[in-house]
Order: sequence, then C-alpha cells, then structure tokens
Amino acid sequence: MHRHLTAFALCLGASLAQAQGAGDPTQQLAGLSAPVQLTRDRSGIVHVQARSEADLWFMQGYVHARDRLYQMDEYRRTASGTLAELLGPGALASDVQFRTLGLRRAAERSLAALSPEARAALEAYARGVNAYVATRPLPLQYGALELTRFAPWTPLDSVVIGKLFAADLSLQTDIDSTLALGAYQQAGAVAGFDGRALYFEDLNRAAPFDTAATLPDAQQRRPQPGAGAGIARTAEPAGVGDVALRLAQRWREQWRQVPALRGVMNRHERAGSNLWAVSGRLTDSGRPLLANDKHLQLSAPGVWYPIGLTLTGPRGLRLVGDSFAGVPAVLGGYNQHLAWGSTNTLFDVTDTYQEQLVPDAASPSGLSSVYQGRLEPVIPIPETYRANQPGDGRPDNLVTMPSGGALPAATLIVPRHGPIVQFDPATGTALSLQWAGAAATREVDTVLRFARATSLDDFKAALQFFDVGSQNWVVADGRGDIGYFTSGEVPVREDLQAGSVAGLPPDFIRNGQGGNEWAPVRNPQPQQALPFEVLPFAELPQIVNPPAGFFVNANNEPLGVTHDNNPLNTLRPGGGIFYLAYTFNDPTGLRAGQITDRLKDLLSRRRARFEDMQAIQADTTLRDAPVLLPHLLNAVDRARRPGALPALAALVSQPGVAEAQARLRGWDFSSPTGLTEGWDAGKPAGAPPSAASVRASVAATIYTLWRGRLIANSIDRVVGGAGLPVPDAVHVMSALRHLLESFPQRGGRGVSGVDFFPVSGVASAEDRRDLVLLQSLADALALAASDAFKPAFGGSTAQADWRWGKLHRVVLSSNLGGPFTIPPGGGAVPAPLPGLDGIPVDGGFNTVDAASFDPRAATPDAFIFRHGPSQRLVAEVAPMGTSRVENVWPGGLSEQPGTPTYARYLQRWLANDAVPLRLDCQVEAVERYRP
Repeated sequence: MHRHLTAFALCLGASLAQAQGAGDPTQQLAGLSAPVQLTRDRSGIVHVQARSEADLWFMQGYVHARDRLYQMDEYRRTASGTLAELLGPGALASDVQFRTLGLRRAAERSLAALSPEARAALEAYARGVNAYVATRPLPLQYGALELTRFAPWTPLDSVVIGKLFAADLSLQTDIDSTLALGAYQQAGAVAGFDGRALYFEDLNRAAPFDTAATLPDAQQRRPQPGAGAGIARTAEPAGVGDVALRLAQRWREQWRQVPALRGVMNRHERAGSNLWAVSGRLTDSGRPLLANDKHLQLSAPGVWYPIGLTLTGPRGLRLVGDSFAGVPAVLGGYNQHLAWGSTNTLFDVTDTYQEQLVPDAASPSGLSSVYQGRLEPVIPIPETYRANQPGDGRPDNLVTMPSGGALPAATLIVPRHGPIVQFDPATGTALSLQWAGAAATREVDTVLRFARATSLDDFKAALQFFDVGSQNWVVADGRGDIGYFTSGEVPVREDLQAGSVAGLPPDFIRNGQGGNEWAPVRNPQPQQALPFEVLPFAELPQIVNPPAGFFVNANNEPLGVTHDNNPLNTLRPGGGIFYLAYTFNDPTGLRAGQITDRLKDLLSRRRARFEDMQAIQADTTLRDAPVLLPHLLNAVDRARRPGALPALAALVSQPGVAEAQARLRGWDFSSPTGLTEGWDAGKPAGAPPSAASVRASVAATIYTLWRGRLIANSIDRVVGGAGLPVPDAVHVMSALRHLLESFPQRGGRGVSGVDFFPVSGVASAEDRRDLVLLQSLADALALAASDAFKPAFGGSTAQADWRWGKLHRVVLSSNLGGPFTIPPGGGAVPAPLPGLDGIPVDGGFNTVDAASFDPRAATPDAFIFRHGPSQRLVAEVAPMGTSRVENVWPGGLSEQPGTPTYARYLQRWLANDAVPLRLDCQVEAVERYRP
C-alpha cells in the first residue's frame, strides 16, 4: 500500500522549460560529431538521443556534470585519496586510508584491461564532462570551499569511482572477528569457559535469524547444508599474537574516522538491497514481474541519477535506468528486451594477513616479508598529501602537508598479498590486505553489454565481466523468462581446496607466511580477471524459471548452507570446501523471510499484480517481534501465577508494565509513526493518524526499547560487562533468538558454558530468565520517560505519548553538512518536528522498506537512519519495449538547493509512490545541441 501524497512544504517547483526556456534555439557544443537532443519527460528524467555512441556517452557526461559535478568530484577524490584537496585537512585521515587501499592503482590496471569499446565510451564521457566545465561556472559548493579550479575529468576518474563502489560492496577487514575470538579465548582460559564456542556457537553465529534461502525456496525444497559434515571449522588462533591484535585495534579506530568506510565497519549500515521476480504464469497480466530496491547511503544528492539513453541508427539502443554520476551507461533498469536489478552478496573476496617484516638492504623499501622462510621485497610507493584551506580567504590555497606521524611518506606493498595497512617496526609484525578489487577488473564492460542484451543468455554472458563487487542479479525478459544469477570472481583458498582450514578461517586475520594463499590458476575460467584460481561461474548460485514461480534475495544466504551454523562443511563438486562467505550481507535473513512469506500468501490467494510488488516494497512489519515478543509475554504469564517468585510478581504488577504488556499483546507488529507529520503506509502525510495507528506506533516504540534493553541486560551485560567485545548489530539478533529458543535444553547457558541470564540469589533458571525479560521492559519504560528522551517525548510517563515517529526519522546526509543535508536542504525541506532532526517515517530494524539502526539504540537520535532504499524499481516486462516500469529516488536530480529538480522525488519516495520510466518519453521540455 502506498503512502498517499498531500501537501508537504518542499520547494520543488518549475519544469525544465521554466528553468532553461522551452523555446531555446539549438546550442552549439564543441566535441559533438552530429546533432543531439535532450528531452526531459513528465517524470523529470532527462533522455539523451544521439546518432553515435561517442555522442551518446559525451552527452551523458555533459548531463551528469550539469547536475552533479561536485558529487562526481567528491567521489573521485574520495577514491583517489585526494579528498583533502577539496574539503581540507579534516579529510586527510580518509586520504591516507584510500591511498593505502590503492583504489587509484587498481583503477589504472582496470582501465588498461577494458575492451576498446569501453575505453572509447569512457573517453567520450570524459570529453562531455569537460565540455560542460569549460562553458559553465562551478557549482556553489566550490565557492563555499574557496576553490575556483576543476581538474579535467579523465577515463581513469570514472574507473576509480567504480572501484569505490566495488569496495563498498565487497571489502571486509576481518578485524572485529579476530579481535573478538582472541579476547574470548584469552578470557575463557582464565575464567573457565570455552571462548571458541562463545564466538562460533553463541554470539557470532553463521546461522541466520530467519531461514529464508533463495534457491531452496525457489526450488521448493529444504536447504541441505553440511554435505561435508565433520570438517573442522577452525583450529586455535596460533600466530595471531598480541601485537597483531593491537595493530588490528588501531586499524579499526582509523577506519572509523572515515565516513566512506562506515558501511565496511558497521554491518547494519552496509550496502544491501531487496530483489525478487514472479513468473508470468503467476501474474494477473501473464507477464513476469520484477522488483528491486537498492539500500545505500542516503545522501544529498542521492547516489543514482536516472537517465534515458537512445542511440539511433543500425546499431541503435534504447534504455532507461539508474546511472552513477561519473560513469557512463546504467547499472539497473530496462531496455526494449529485458529489465534487471541487483543486490549485494558480500562474497568473501578479502583476506587480511599477519606478516613478518625484516630489514633487508637489498629491498627498495629496506624491508622484506618472510614467506615460507624466504625474503620477498616490500615495495614502497611515495606519497605526497595536499590539503585545501577553506576559510582562510585565499582561493585555491592547497598546502603540501609534511609527512610523518599519521601521514606516511610511502605506502608499502607486499606483492604477494597487497598493501601494508598496519606495521609495528619494533617487532616487524604487520598486517596486509588482499582484495579481489585490486586486480584489473572490467565492470564497465558489463554495464555496456547490459545495454545491448536481448535475452537472459546475453545478460548472463555480460556477467562474466562483472569481476568484483559481487552481486545477486534479477532479470526478466520479454519472452517471459525470469532469472537469478550471482556474479563476481571468488578466490579459491589453497587450504580450503585441500579440504581443511589452516589456522583461522578466511573471515579472520590469517597467517601470511604460508598455507593460506589464494591458489594459483590451474583451471582458468572464461573471461577471468583475477590472477588466481576462482570458483567457476557454474558453481555460483543461479536459477532460471524456478519451479516455485518466484525467487527472492534480500542479501540473505542464497543456498542455505550456513543454516547448520557451519559455512565450511559443504564440498565442491570436484572436491575441496565450497566457500562463498562466512556470513552474508544480511546475516539475519529478516527481509528475505518477510518478502518470501508475503509472496507465498499472495500467490496462495490470487495472481500477482504490479501494485502488489510496490506494496511489498513498502512493508514495515517488524519481523523479529513475533519471534522474540512471546518470550516476554510468557514471562508475564508465569509471573502472574500463584506462587510466582515475589520479585517477578512485583515487576509484573507495576502499572506501567501491566499497561505495556497489554499494548504489546494487541499489536500487529506494524511500525507506523503515529504522527500527523509522519509518512506512513496508507496514511496521507499531513493527515492525523487513526486510533489504531497510534496504538501500533506506541507498541512499536515499547517493543523496540524493550528489545534494546534486553540485549543490554543479557548479552551486553555478561560479555561487555567482562570487558569483552559484544557482537555487532546484526549478529546480536541471531544470538538473542538462539539463547531464548535453546533455553529448554540449556537453561540460559551457551555452548560456551556462559550464563546469559545471571541473577544472584535466584535458584530457578526460568525465574532468572524471566527477571531479565521483565526488568528489561521496566527499564525500557523508564528510559522513554527519562530526561534523555525529553527531546522526543518531553519526559511524559503517559505511554500514549510515545509515538514511534518521534524516534524513527530519516536524514539525507551531505559531507558538507549544514544546508546541504536534508533536512533542511537549503530551506527547501524544513524539519517537520521542532527540535528533532530528520523526517518521521515508519519502519524499523531490518524491515523490508529498509530503515534500520543499531538495535541497541538508547537515545532519541540513535534511531535516525541514514542508509536505506536509494531507489525502488518495479517492472512488468513485455516484448518490444512495451514494458511497464516505475521507480523513485530519495531527493532529486540536481545537487544544488533551490533548483527545480533538487528534491523533485522526495515526496514520492517518502510516500512509497513512484514515477513511470518510459523508453518513449512524454516530453516536458527539449534542448538541441549541434557541433
């Protein structure tokens, strides 16, 4: 169900015709080979029509620069490690990390490996960007930063932006897992519990919260994990010593200072998405339906730039979709023959190694790494850092920063693995990072081939060039076929291929002196890019026209092989351990489970319609609540029985607790804002909420606060209270479910032997558990009424005042902050709640309509989310370009506050409404250009 639109004070105003003049004569533009036409359709989307590919990509570059030049510059500088030259010294920490990662170095390799067609497209695109810059003033952001110059755009800049997004989609550090396991084992040796079991069995389980699995569900069978049962998951962490752990801790703290790496370090903010498709045999129209919403950082401007691209002539093409500002073509959308979208898989394509470095006069760096007893030179890459000085009144004042301390004079490279990310000269211990994206990869070739694909077979062939940034893909064509594919080259580790784990698994820091290498190429694959053995494409999860008539992926584990909590006990067809990842991008599986159940319920009653797909995208059910809440309500019932423990009876008799549990018993697990100012499924913004909506809103608030206090009073109190690392925001949910559901067998103790419900002086395990459950509810009620929550609830003790929308708000962030963040968006989007940032919306932790936050949130602003649907695509795919396709984006096309297209789509995005994407656009305005 859509959120219906009503008046909401946004300055969205005039059309392109008003802004640029509908009757403007043809404009001359140097660099074109023939006339080109730009049209803006009634949805506000620009369509480029050209007679040659060179002109098509040229004008896409021109259009991107016109609306997003500063964003493009920020992307390329972030990836290249020159962001401080734009933003100032505060960005030097980011520059150091990205220089070390070497995205620019990787982009240079990749540019050379691209096809001539791809390089030509990038050259034409760069000429278009520079043509715009040559004739127009720089955007106002440059004035705020006291910059008057723009470095010319190059094809390498486009490739390095691709590397930036590939890193966001695939890079992992293996830091937190290693730190946690090491701490648990050290503490367990002293305190008498099993630290290994505490990590693997109790707190960081590979088994998901929800058991939805893409291929088993599509094939209508149960997952079959553990084909190689009995293979040891890990040995003791020999070789990861105290020095390496200290280096890992330091590295983590450095990465946390870099906004662009936030998703890598915080799993609940990681790039994600939803996708599914339904066969035409199950739809009302008889045509396949496809849905895809990608979850990325919610920024101002947004990540995507929707665009239409039409090439006339014998090799013509027509497509509309989501493009990156800075890169030609589109990553998702549709053409005359098929529609497609994607989600992140997070295959494990990164390994961090503990190295031993020794002085070596023969090495160019003066250091060599020890590998199998041999010395291998460490290569230095000199670095010079410069920083802008905004605020000093001197335009273009870039200062060279002295090296030393936090600014290394050189990046050090271990050729076998990759860059040294941390080094302790006193002991020679170092950490290096090996990432598949450092290779010469060719994702640009993939998107160009997508544009010309006419069938699922064409699409599958194009995926052979999508080497890093592994994805799940959904595709449907005009013939009625639907397909699910995964892509990305996954390295084969030598120890796993030999059938065992040498030391720690790949999800941890590994021994870099031998035994844990990416295996050399023995079976080269078609179009292979990585210089290592990789899994054949046929071994990656995929299915076409599944028996169930649909498939779903929402970053969940696609095969079900981790459902037995062991990702390393399944064998490859020819031998060796089959390994894609330790846990996938969403270890909970909550979104996938909700979508799957919604589809099954729908299809059990009738055929699916286009609007059903949009309604599922708008789902804001808290799926964990039906699992966790019964444990609380059972505790209430036990506490009310005659002879109950007095402390339990006292808790349940508190008026606030009694009222709250009654509210929770009648709740339907929805999460409306409960506010007139709120954006809710089925309620027009600006209309008062219904009484039922208010009740559900209050219940969602109470449940969410209780869940957070339960985590604090059980897992965090026991583990964190002992000074040990607590599981991250997504693994803690699976851990909590497992502890509660295994209680009849274990009495609240984990496999490790640790008691997670300790209450002194209480003999009964059930009573101890129930005391923790009920005390967590009492704590949640006290928190809502506390001074800490006054900005939201004003210190009220009346539960009816605790509306979910006062806590759950969305912000579209800008690195420049201030007026560039939405709200206020330069005054175009005022914050609707006095004294509170953001815009109130429904949703919650891992809802389908992604709006997540850390479930431990304990302050009003901790419920703000800045990561969610960056677009919402639904397509009904028909032959010959007659498909029905709709999409929407947060914000608008232009990055400039006050311009007509700045926040054009924000209302619709908040409302879960959408705009049509048409190949043959209904023209709102026209611009013509000639050579």
